[in-house]
Amino acid sequence: MAKHLLAAVAVLAVVGTMVAMMLTQRLGTTYRDGLGVTADGAEVATVGATSAATLASNLLMLADSAHASLDQARGLVLVASDSTADLSVALGTNIAEGISGTASIADSMAGFIETIERFIPGDSDSLAEDLRRLADGIGPVPDQLRSLSDQLDASSIELDAAAATIATISLQVDDLTASIAEARTALNDVQRLSNDVAERAQAALDRSRTDLWLVRLLVLVVGLGVAGGALAGHRSIGVFEAGRGDDTNAGTSEGAGGGTRTHTPSGTGT
Repeated sequence: MAKHLLAAVAVLAVVGTMVAMMLTQRLGTTYRDGLGVTADGAEVATVGATSAATLASNLLMLADSAHASLDQARGLVLVASDSTADLSVALGTNIAEGISGTASIADSMAGFIETIERFIPGDSDSLAEDLRRLADGIGPVPDQLRSLSDQLDASSIELDAAAATIATISLQVDDLTASIAEARTALNDVQRLSNDVAERAQAALDRSRTDLWLVRLLVLVVGLGVAGGALAGHRSIGVFEAGRGDDTNAGTSEGAGGGTRTHTPSGTGT
């Protein structure tokens, strides 16, 4: 029974070794393919992360330029708002009142010159009429200037609102700049990790052939060792059984020779 069991073990060891060798080959191929895909994927990720990091850097510079431009634009708008407000005040008060006063003076001078011209004989061009036309021409100007002043005042208010909007946009650009900086840092980390994964995967791929041969050798040694041990046990049992068979045959031959010799010690009679 033991001999049959050991023989079965030896056969199973050989078969198991063959199956393990084929399985090792399949697993080794799958392992190498997986490492190749991992290395290629890591390289693609590295290229993508590098491109994205470069784009993030360009966007960061663009955001900085936009922030500076927005600050300059806001400063110009504030200057324009102040200038517009000052011009509105000047047109609505000083200039309008000055032109109104000029028209009043021209009208008064026209009346005075008309009085004087009554005492001058002859038909000559009347300065009074020219002054009247001047007064009539500039008469509507103060109201027009006041209307323009109101428009400039409204424009100044709109410019202040635009400056506030630009300030809000500038703050949003600041937030965007911070987000882009964080994204660039994360992309740099991804690039570094991708490079590390690619290098490790390539190194493992380079070692995979040697590792596969070592696994094959281990499977072969273990399988042949088990099979050899089983065969050695099978042979030992065969030798042992053969020895027992010889001893049994010898005992049977002695019994067939007739009688049993009894050894009597010297000095003792039987």
